[in-house]
Amino acid sequence: MKQFVYEIKIESTQLRLKTEEELRDQTEKLKKRSQKEELSKIIPQWFALVQEISNRKLGLKHFDTQLLAGVHLHQGKIVEMKTGEGKTLASTLPVSLNALLKKGVHVVTVNDYLAERDQKWMGKIYTELGLSVGLVKSTSSVIEKKKSYFSDITYVTNSEVVFDYLRDSSASHLTEVVQRPFSFCVIDEIDSILIDEARTPLILSTVSKNLNKNKLFLAKFIANWLEKDVHFQVDEKRRDINLTESGYKKAKEKLGKNTLYDSNDPWILEILNALKAQYIFKLNKDYIVLNNKILIVDEFTGRIMEDRRWSLGIHEAIEAKENVLIGGGTKTKSSITYQNFFTLYPKLAGMTGTGKTAEKEFQDIYKLEVVVLPTAKPMIRKDFSDLVYQTELAKWKAVLNKTKECFSKGQPILIGTASVEKSEFLSELFKISKIPHQILNAKPENVARESEIVAQAGERYAVTIATNMAGRGTDIILGGNTSFKVKQKLREILIENKNNEISLKKEEEHLLKKIFTEYETREQLELDLSNLPYSLETCQESLRLFYNSLYEEISKSWIKENSEVKSLGGLFVLGTERHETRRIDNQLRGRAGRQGDPGNSQFYVSLEDELMKIFGGENIRRWVEYLVQDKDIPLESNLLTSSLENAQKKVENYNYDLRKNVFQYDEILNVQRKELFQARNEILRDEISEDFFFRYCESFLDEQILSFIKKTSNNYFFKLQSELQKWFDSYSIDQLKTESKETPKNLYSELWISNDLRFAQSNLYQQGFLQSNRSILYLLIIDIYWTEHLERMTYIRETINWRAYGQQNPLMEYNVEAFQSFKLMFDQIRSAMIYYFLNNPLNY
Repeated sequence: MKQFVYEIKIESTQLRLKTEEELRDQTEKLKKRSQKEELSKIIPQWFALVQEISNRKLGLKHFDTQLLAGVHLHQGKIVEMKTGEGKTLASTLPVSLNALLKKGVHVVTVNDYLAERDQKWMGKIYTELGLSVGLVKSTSSVIEKKKSYFSDITYVTNSEVVFDYLRDSSASHLTEVVQRPFSFCVIDEIDSILIDEARTPLILSTVSKNLNKNKLFLAKFIANWLEKDVHFQVDEKRRDINLTESGYKKAKEKLGKNTLYDSNDPWILEILNALKAQYIFKLNKDYIVLNNKILIVDEFTGRIMEDRRWSLGIHEAIEAKENVLIGGGTKTKSSITYQNFFTLYPKLAGMTGTGKTAEKEFQDIYKLEVVVLPTAKPMIRKDFSDLVYQTELAKWKAVLNKTKECFSKGQPILIGTASVEKSEFLSELFKISKIPHQILNAKPENVARESEIVAQAGERYAVTIATNMAGRGTDIILGGNTSFKVKQKLREILIENKNNEISLKKEEEHLLKKIFTEYETREQLELDLSNLPYSLETCQESLRLFYNSLYEEISKSWIKENSEVKSLGGLFVLGTERHETRRIDNQLRGRAGRQGDPGNSQFYVSLEDELMKIFGGENIRRWVEYLVQDKDIPLESNLLTSSLENAQKKVENYNYDLRKNVFQYDEILNVQRKELFQARNEILRDEISEDFFFRYCESFLDEQILSFIKKTSNNYFFKLQSELQKWFDSYSIDQLKTESKETPKNLYSELWISNDLRFAQSNLYQQGFLQSNRSILYLLIIDIYWTEHLERMTYIRETINWRAYGQQNPLMEYNVEAFQSFKLMFDQIRSAMIYYFLNNPLNY
């Protein structure tokens, strides 16, 4: 690898002397070579070219570690780089290189903000290289999405790329398909997507009209009657609930039922869902209520997931609990997990700041190697041992005192909380104590200012509360982010009309007047302002000059501010609770000590925290109470810190087993999904509906004839003719004759003739309509029975583990059930197709 870096540097020194035109010539030469040679052969020349263009267009030159990262990413590995080390810039190297193949490269990010930012920012490099760059957002139209996916490089969020795949796989016409075959994908924050969200399937739903709202509210009423630990037991570790025998009897009595498992009127799922809604799913932690709707909070990113609903009736049960508008029931039309979706890419790579702890899982499930790269500058952040308090109240007192201490001397402090509820509580505490602060959680009003809040979290006297710091995208720069300060000042002057409060130079006043002259509409001005600094090349010259003037002024004051914050010790990161996984804690810690800056981090935990209650054990509690009598005094011990980390390791191993289990079960469905989607794709693209139909008809006839030959020895054909009359009309059946007791030889030819005669009766226009109608109906039939198959498999998956009590392997049993259900689905599809196109002329 060092040899690669050395070769890139040699090439880079030569490129510095070249003109813009000469660089373009070099680009074209390398593009031609990429069509004849392996991409690895042109890595030094191409990476040096990208580095030089980046330096000229963005003022950013790739560090050696970023060049190394580019090589590893091209090889299909996961690269771990600490926060602030420039993962976004490093990705431009392998992304642009693989884009030369013209098969499309997907750069997947965790939210729309990052996708749009990176597309605009890094897009300047790609455009100069003659590569097209697309952006796919949830609000993009079908035409916009298709154009973006057919670009050389496409920036898209993880959820949108999956839902577009599912929508394409359910399309009824080729014009609705937006994606092309996958080639190479680079995932930003890959651990967040492939690890944290691996267990959650992405579901494309259709509306189900079977929702019984009375049943939901009656189940809620029954759940309120049942007592915890008497009628049911809560498994905090598995986030599950089990009815006790007395609870089962109580629920039956209240409902007046003999059983909760009646196949005609089952109640067990509704009762358990109502209990889970009450005792497992917490308001302002797992979800928030906004505009009379339940919105799910992503436990790993702290963001709301507006278009997501929990499946199997959980979401409806929570809606009933919170007395909000109950959404219609849904049926799964199609689904896939991130685990199986991203393995569809022939080549996959990823970037993260915290991937090493999940190395085994990346290797076992995805066959991806994790490479940890050193920081460009030495890491000097100090990570202190955890402070352990006996009570949560004592912990919050200590957090408040530490915040006051940092605020009084001007040291910026970032406080990480585990839930929206805790962040709101801390915010109220700070308001009472008159500590100015910013809060970043899943509430929409806070998310809207996310990049601004994070950008200014490194200023003196800044106090920031955040529910999670994964994938925020904006670096916390000590002294504040200069670009954001300039942008904020411009908005105050140009939009909020605060120029009277701000002193401007004469040339700036002149530029101000010119801006209002050059911009015809306020909307265009606001658009360019919101896209700064990425819009500097396309905005009006007056705005660009005004921006540069302010940037120069603010940069001077930033140098002093940056120095003062460093002298105070840099950013202090305070975690108020240990997360279930060490990676999330490390993501929070990683916000301090960026690019060789000073910084500190420490976690304040209590024995009443959720992780400690579930995994810490009573032994630690007794030990702490024995050593420390005063509940307000913490215990700081490496032994305690290692005990907490051991608890986290247990959770990580447990969650890994769960994810592996989900992968194994979904892998069975995934094989079926690929087979079905391939057949569907053939019908959609290759116009093979007629061949497809005849294959089904012939296989159906084979089965029917063989079945009758086995059952009857005399007059089998007349009985067969009578049976087939149910399916086929008189076009061919009446003309069938048999020469022996063998299979009728002319049956298949008569079937084809029957089809030709139907088309012969129609004119040219009708033939086109019939052909198109046939394909659409085939796809509709496939979708209907695939949905039914998925529903069957969901119920089987929910109950299959009970078979372990009968000494059966649940996974093997699930495999058998899946095969039988899949075979039934194809039999149903075949029967429906034959019925529609042979027995029902109106649909033909």
